[in-house]
Amino acid sequence: MSPWTPNIPLEPADWARFTRYARRVRALSVLPRSDTLLRGPLVFDEVARTRATLNILPRLSNLTWTTENSERLQLSLMFMHENIRNFTVKLIRSDHYPLSIYFQEISLRMPALTHLDMRFTFPVREIQDDLCKLFDSLPHLQRVVLPKFTLSAKIMEKLSHCPKLRVIQFEFMESQGAGDVSDVHNWFPVLKEGAFPELRDLSISVHIPHMVRFLSSMFFPANLTCLYVHVLYIVPPYQVQEFLEATAQSCQQLNQLYIDFAGDPSPLLFRSILSDEDRISWNTLRPVLKLSKLTLFEIHWDQPLAISQGDIENLAASLPSLEVLSLNSEPLPAPQPPSLTLGALIPFARHCPKMRELSLYIDASTSATDLEAASRSLHASLPPTRFRSLEKLSLGLSRISDTEPVALFLSEICPLGCTVGAGVSWPNGFGALASETIEDGTVLVDMWAKAASWYEQWLVVDKMMPPLVRARMQERARRQELEREVEDLRVRSRLLEDRASVGVPQDGGCILF
Repeated sequence: MSPWTPNIPLEPADWARFTRYARRVRALSVLPRSDTLLRGPLVFDEVARTRATLNILPRLSNLTWTTENSERLQLSLMFMHENIRNFTVKLIRSDHYPLSIYFQEISLRMPALTHLDMRFTFPVREIQDDLCKLFDSLPHLQRVVLPKFTLSAKIMEKLSHCPKLRVIQFEFMESQGAGDVSDVHNWFPVLKEGAFPELRDLSISVHIPHMVRFLSSMFFPANLTCLYVHVLYIVPPYQVQEFLEATAQSCQQLNQLYIDFAGDPSPLLFRSILSDEDRISWNTLRPVLKLSKLTLFEIHWDQPLAISQGDIENLAASLPSLEVLSLNSEPLPAPQPPSLTLGALIPFARHCPKMRELSLYIDASTSATDLEAASRSLHASLPPTRFRSLEKLSLGLSRISDTEPVALFLSEICPLGCTVGAGVSWPNGFGALASETIEDGTVLVDMWAKAASWYEQWLVVDKMMPPLVRARMQERARRQELEREVEDLRVRSRLLEDRASVGVPQDGGCILF
């Protein structure tokens, strides 16, 4: 499709017809794909020159302008007005139109903005001062979305003064862009009294020790309910524990907590076995038990967690309100097998009735005897232990050798509709991994092959699940029907025995005295 160009000038009659519908428009999006169709030299010039009213779309409340051409950015001013609440924009630097001027236009034309989503691919330090002035001029801001590595200390300090700000977040999406990680290396924001009076949701890229300092500051927002920490560098387990201790002390209202190392790993010695002291253990994670309102907890790390079945029992019993839990289901390849088995699912099924999503790193290649023992433990109580609300079971790089016994066990504990998934979600997949020696490279290639095989087998398990779960449901229904019939016979038998004990004839007649 070629770019559209008006064939004839717009006339008053055209605008009169357009005005009847203009008030119905609530959202306008000019995306890179659609912008290529509006490149005619006179399209927006004609609209600006002939429009009958200042506000072309007077009830417009959502404006998205993500064109890739810096020359087109200024054209978005035509649709800005005081009724717009949500604004998404792709910032493109231009020698002819400074972004500082554009920010002034935003605050002048859209002073009532509540949601601001800014996308760019250059260091935030280049626009930091002007961006802070923009935040200062928008007193109604409730949500700010920026690229990763752009929430510098200075920007956080400025955002802390926004009286209605509830959400600060960044996105990993390529379309969101990215800043320069050096802008968040020395991250030491200073909060003053009254900082973040309404903040509920915070996402931040930061070094763990810097976040501990931030959490421990006197004026840290006490009403935070969601905290997402993108970890820049791997740190020793004791520093993770310090972070969780500080979080538990400062964020008593927290119900969602994410700890995410989503970076590219450094070259590793894949043949080396790390000791439990060098890995995150249950002792490291124990402070989360102090967060009594926690419904979601996710941790993504480079190495497998050192966690046992007893630790899982403790976690599930202590946080029965959990709805989403991810315990590092896709760590980097390691020579030692996972410490958990399929039996790790049982405590969550027993203690967490609202569990919707569960992600674990397990070894499902255990013997049939172990699976039979796990199955018997499901039926140790009445009714048998099963998940009530589980929708998704993610097993990452978990090992599996035989699909049939695994599927049979899962069909006993999972509800109908629960999906079983595996694989990795690293930014660059297995391509992010590197080895230091030829021997490590050989081991890594072997691990890739095994991981691909495990992934295929988990796909088979997922396909087997629906018919197996339905069969289990039918089996339970028949068992319940038989139990009802047996109970009915017992009642009838007791009734006959009672009648016989008082001399009632077998024919049901009565005796006159």
